[in-house]
Amino acid sequence: MNVIIPPKRRDKKTSFNKLVTYVSTRAEKKDDDVVKADISNAHVPGTEYIATPGFGQLVNYVGRKSSESSNQIVSISPEGIQRVLSGEVLCETNCFSLASAAAEMNMTAMQNRHCKDAVYHFILSWQGDEDPTADAVFSSVRYSLESLGMKGHQYVAAIHRDTDNIHCHVSANRVHPETFRAQNMWNDADTLQKCCRVLERELGFKVDNGSWHMDEYGDLHRSRRDMPAVPRGAAKREIFSDRESLHGYAVRETRDAISKATASGRLDWPSLHNLLHTSGLGLREQNGGLAVYDLLRPDGVSVKASDVHPAISLPAMEQRYGGFQEAPPTFNPEQPEDGIVKIDTTYMPQLHMRDQDVRRERREARAVAREILRARFDAYRAGWEKPDLRVRARFQQISSHCMAMKAHVRKNVRDPLLRKLMYRVAEFEKMKAMAELRLQLREERQELAETGAARPLNWRRWVEREALQGNVAAISQMRGWAYREKRKSHQQENTVLQPNAVVIYGSADDAPLFRSNEHETRLMRDGTVSYLRNGNAAVTDFGDRVEVYAALDSKSDRFNNDLAAALTAWRSGDHAVVQGEPTAVNRVLYSGVMLNLNNDDGHTFKVSDKKQQASVIATENHYRKNDASVVDVLKRNESDPNDDLRAQIATNIPRP
Repeated sequence: MNVIIPPKRRDKKTSFNKLVTYVSTRAEKKDDDVVKADISNAHVPGTEYIATPGFGQLVNYVGRKSSESSNQIVSISPEGIQRVLSGEVLCETNCFSLASAAAEMNMTAMQNRHCKDAVYHFILSWQGDEDPTADAVFSSVRYSLESLGMKGHQYVAAIHRDTDNIHCHVSANRVHPETFRAQNMWNDADTLQKCCRVLERELGFKVDNGSWHMDEYGDLHRSRRDMPAVPRGAAKREIFSDRESLHGYAVRETRDAISKATASGRLDWPSLHNLLHTSGLGLREQNGGLAVYDLLRPDGVSVKASDVHPAISLPAMEQRYGGFQEAPPTFNPEQPEDGIVKIDTTYMPQLHMRDQDVRRERREARAVAREILRARFDAYRAGWEKPDLRVRARFQQISSHCMAMKAHVRKNVRDPLLRKLMYRVAEFEKMKAMAELRLQLREERQELAETGAARPLNWRRWVEREALQGNVAAISQMRGWAYREKRKSHQQENTVLQPNAVVIYGSADDAPLFRSNEHETRLMRDGTVSYLRNGNAAVTDFGDRVEVYAALDSKSDRFNNDLAAALTAWRSGDHAVVQGEPTAVNRVLYSGVMLNLNNDDGHTFKVSDKKQQASVIATENHYRKNDASVVDVLKRNESDPNDDLRAQIATNIPRP
């Protein structure tokens, strides 16, 4: 048996509402994202779960409690512990009743104002081939609570047999119902692991893996790993992105071979390099240790050698075979035996993790299934015929019926006035029938439009309909579309440029659109002006700010900064602050100085930041060869002790 402790928030403000919502109820998707069938399913009352805050939701979850569930008391012990059958779930509680357990726990928890999170939840799970009795399960629960120091605390335990592994949810109140003291749950995982080992021996359960193990004498010892655990980053990549990590590839390809070489004493520096090289891996010194890296991508991610196998850590290898030795050359004409062997396999980060052995066969089968799906759609479009409502024939039928009525009147009625009156009645019946037919046709056309039968379905709608009917290839195609859209959004997020420098202006301080010989001007519909150089974004004018992006060469960088300075000079200058990397800010200020020195069109580059403007003035005076003005500025600074900024005036802004 084993134990699972669901994680809780680190700020000690665990919301049981959110916890139970996560494990029991799933957030409903929006209508636009859900493919709906033509016939809506009617709501069946009594099938939804009732969500109550605090202990209530936990009790409802572990007891599988529904709105109309009936609780049947099975037994009550002399200590007041009762077993209740809630639907198909057998529960045990020491509260007054299962229905009032949540309220009792909440009221008890309120008596301790220092305990911010009184809910404690853990799960006891047995292996798939085990079928413990209810007495054994609940005895394990009581023993675990007593080992945690929670004897006499309120609890609700429920056995779930609807999964492959029989497990028992235990929800307990950390606050004691009599002393109102909260139990400290420090080191609870180790305590529960020890309980599992003891219960396995006492009750005859199968021994499971865990952080503790019991020897033949009944003593508990901390379990030690033969191999290191998977690094957190590698585990996240393989779990969430379904892609094999470099650590997983290195372990799969080389760990067994390294273990065999270590056991036989044949592992030295040259053999280790050759063993890794055959799998497309290399070994190098890095950060005071050894690192395994991908030979095809040496600048990419690397893995600690000790994580791949503890025998190839730097201390272990130096202790056995001396200091680190570089890999032998790929080929040595003088000594061919020194050359490294060929590469048999390589790390491919784009491949998926699951089903590695049958990945190719499944991928080919999926491609064939999608081709068949497309062929079926083409046949559907080719053979589709618009539904025939027989509009012309139905109107003609009404007209024919009117003509038949008139013929009958003409043959049987001799009075001219009565005959004329009967003709009018026939015409009225005809108009009435045609009006009713028009309304009926309108309803039929609307029904065809709502069901999608008025025109042929497009490829996506047809695939959605096939998926609702259970077609596996259609479901796979829809998942492929979703993955492609997700990947496209990620690519768009990754391609968002980050500016090196940003010039921020006041509101409604606009500049005209520039036509630069060095840039391509592009006006967007939202008023944004983008200046491109060699097809790449160089400067973007958003109105309230101008962003300057990094360039590939110094010449382009100078043109970008000059354009940003010109856009700033054409504004009022009441509020203009250059922000960003210090080097990039200096470049923009330097371009502003050059603009003031070379242009006489009445537009001057100036900024509202006093320190930046003082630096611009000092640098401009320096380049005008007017040293006296710089001295005057410094003298004015000495006479004005309140101006701290002028004391920091630089005689020039170095152009990086």
